[in-house]
Amino acid sequence: MTRRTRTTRNSEPGTRNSKRTCGECRACCITLGFEAAPGESTFTKPPNTPCGHLIQIGCGIYADRPSVCQRFECAWISAPNLPDALRPDRSGVLFCTNDHPDGEGYAVFAYELQPGAIETPLPRWLIEQVVSELPVFIVRPGEPIEVLEGGEG
Repeated sequence: MTRRTRTTRNSEPGTRNSKRTCGECRACCITLGFEAAPGESTFTKPPNTPCGHLIQIGCGIYADRPSVCQRFECAWISAPNLPDALRPDRSGVLFCTNDHPDGEGYAVFAYELQPGAIETPLPRWLIEQVVSELPVFIVRPGEPIEVLEGGEG
């Protein structure tokens, strides 16, 4: 699933509302697909493929990374109230808010990075917290996308 714009629900693109940093996490650089918006410099990264700019310590072009990458914030970065253990590389799940695929409103996407990680207590807790307000799309490699809505968590 490649999305053109990845922004958080609670911030404008390109703004940071927390002091958290990615640290050693590189989940979005490997798991997500990115595509530049019209009018931006060309950049495409297919899903489940490490970005060509990824190096041992993170992004090799971080200061000059594409606009689509600058706009992206995972839920752990954008919501500083989430526990440290929910950082994607620690929890095994990458959560992010994006436009709903049908074009109406927003949805939360939960990308399972490690088999079974979505079923562990912290990711399950977060899904239960948000599913009453937003649909949750559970994305597991090689499986159909599961959609939870309105208290199904």
